[in-house]
Amino acid sequence: MRLGLALVAWLGGAAAVSPAGAQAPALTVTLQSETPRIQTTALLGDGRFVSLMRSGFPLRLHYRLELWRARSGWFDQFINQWSWDAVARHDPLADDFVLIRTGGSVTRYSAPDELEHALEIPYKVNLKPPPKGSGRFYFLCRLEVTTLNDTDLEELTRWLKGDVSPAVSGDRNLGSALARGAQRLLVRIAGLPRLTLEARSETLNRSEQP
Repeated sequence: MRLGLALVAWLGGAAAVSPAGAQAPALTVTLQSETPRIQTTALLGDGRFVSLMRSGFPLRLHYRLELWRARSGWFDQFINQWSWDAVARHDPLADDFVLIRTGGSVTRYSAPDELEHALEIPYKVNLKPPPKGSGRFYFLCRLEVTTLNDTDLEELTRWLKGDVSPAVSGDRNLGSALARGAQRLLVRIAGLPRLTLEARSETLNRSEQP
């Protein structure tokens, strides 16, 4: 199993040591004319995820942005949400990094810092309060960065490119199913790093629209 061999290599010392004073990854949500802008910074700064990609573990970046109305009672009111994904991986043949975003766009970068710069470009989401809604609104964003095995990558890549049919069909044999299960188990028990970031925007005071 290619993934298993890469995992052994990673556990044997392939992971990079975090440089001293490395900036911590951060997620921010800012508003521009009521339009939220999502930005991540220093996601690859400590070298862990770069080492994982070079060892054969693609990264999945799953974003979820939620719109809430602030209320004076116990609970705020959920209004709407929007989710999107990206996959970052290392291509050992070309020795570069590939970024696949929701919608199927594929971009290549020759170095990790170029990939990190691309991930730091603010992402605008067309999610706004209702046109006739009044009150105090805010956005919550959550980013989860996880490692993928080969099957996960195949399925997610097809989904990002617009293929909504599952990659795993009923005619696959028991052996391949067990292999996929073993890969997922290896990833879970290895203690591979994963990252969860959350951020909240400023409160938007909205008056009733005419």
